[in-house]
Amino acid sequence: MAKGGLSDRDRRLLFGDGDLRPGEAVVHFEHGLASYGGEETIEIEGEDQTLHVFIYRHGGKLMLPAEPGRDFWPFGAPASDVTLDRLKAGDWERRRDEMIAELRDGVAKLVEEDRARRENPARALCPPQGEMEDFAKGFAHEPTSDQARAIDAVLDDLARDVPMDRMLIGDVGFGKTEVALRAAAAAAFSGHQVLFAAPTTVLVRQHARTLRERFGQDMVVELSRLTPDGERSEILARIASGEAKVIVGTQALLSDDVTFAALSLAIIDEEQRFGQEQKRDLRGLVPGLHVLGMTATPIPRSLAAAEIGLMDVSVVASAPATRLPVEVRISGFDLSAIETAIGEEIARGGQVFVVCPRIEGARRIEAVLEQRGADFSHVLAHGQMDDDVLDTGISRFMEGDVDVLLSTTIIESGLDNPRANTMIVLDAELFGLAQLHQLRGRIGRGNVAAKMLLMTDIEGENAAAAETGEAEADAARRLQVFAEMSDIGAGFRIAREDRDMRGFGTIDGDEQSGHASRLGIGLYRHILREYDAGKRI
Repeated sequence: MAKGGLSDRDRRLLFGDGDLRPGEAVVHFEHGLASYGGEETIEIEGEDQTLHVFIYRHGGKLMLPAEPGRDFWPFGAPASDVTLDRLKAGDWERRRDEMIAELRDGVAKLVEEDRARRENPARALCPPQGEMEDFAKGFAHEPTSDQARAIDAVLDDLARDVPMDRMLIGDVGFGKTEVALRAAAAAAFSGHQVLFAAPTTVLVRQHARTLRERFGQDMVVELSRLTPDGERSEILARIASGEAKVIVGTQALLSDDVTFAALSLAIIDEEQRFGQEQKRDLRGLVPGLHVLGMTATPIPRSLAAAEIGLMDVSVVASAPATRLPVEVRISGFDLSAIETAIGEEIARGGQVFVVCPRIEGARRIEAVLEQRGADFSHVLAHGQMDDDVLDTGISRFMEGDVDVLLSTTIIESGLDNPRANTMIVLDAELFGLAQLHQLRGRIGRGNVAAKMLLMTDIEGENAAAAETGEAEADAARRLQVFAEMSDIGAGFRIAREDRDMRGFGTIDGDEQSGHASRLGIGLYRHILREYDAGKRI
């Protein structure tokens, strides 16, 4: 696949189908943000012509023979959720030109960074075929068609002396990790080192377990704030000598005392959770470094780089054969229902997550359940716990020694426990769509039907009623959207919906609200494509 080449399917998954529906917001290049009124056929000089209707603030209306995708684009939100422009007020032209200038400056920075990075040749990684085939046998499943394509694309990249820059985008639980493991194997079996970076210690521990299962104990080392001082010196020495081939860790890998002997590949998991500066530092650890990013929710910078041809993209959208949809239910807070759900899961030999948005909430529900004499074992997990206590508690849950893990969102990524097939989320209205989807990805990872119970003080249809506050109505809509998107592969639609609700962010920063939030995703992408074609806007 050529740089930035996205198939029609992948574009639909990442950006939506682009269809225009009456009542949705659209942005016209010349006239700005309007409510789309659909099509009308009228007679002009004796001939029927189909015109598009645009409705603006204060009743302004235009009927134009415009072409979707050239003159106007979907904005990505209902018209009722945005402030429409006024016809011929002049505000839109000024805002548009300012945003285009900012966007072009941001793209120019991307192009310059890419040029500078590619000035240094990469090490071509060509591992022995037999070792790669033996490693592949360690995967217990047949790769899906998307996994197989992604693996082939990554290995082809690594075999070249041009630094790979590829983003692996896939729904939660769809097998991105196996693609990364094959890339890591290519580096390690070629005699080089691979860095496997993750944003949290919980995720680092999960990856370390998986990597040791596949590579063995001797090739893998782990480095994070949990690493004891006594072990750290030995680990650093093994990295510096090249004895350690696979190095997994948090941003601790960027410490000044970490020296690599033959680093050739950096894998960045959950790349959207790293700051831009951290990612620049990871990419710049050695000249000519191959880079593979992984995410379920790509950031604007990555999508822009793909759109203008600076980054390759592989999309993993086909579900593993054993993956089953997770049943999602919304209800009010109910202690009896919590106990019943836990009891039912334990009775079928499973385990349960109980997730709270705040530490005090997790502590409170723990105290209440203990007071009621709950007949199950549990551990508590949150970010303010002593590192050793947190790690021990999570390990006990992962090994099946306890029935219930009471936690905050510290577990939203990185726990792969096929025995855990029920999740209860308290104060669910406080979570974003992407967070809820990440949490849902912690269950149903085996071949057992899983259940997710969202408990909230904002319930169903009543929440969206006129007397409900705006924040509560938004939260209710978010939960309803999430519950309705419970089919396999819904993550791409959820990512788009979350982007529309919360903002798209900027190309050259970590801000949540950015150019696409103000231009609309359609016009934003059009400007990027025009830039790539060398045209003046």
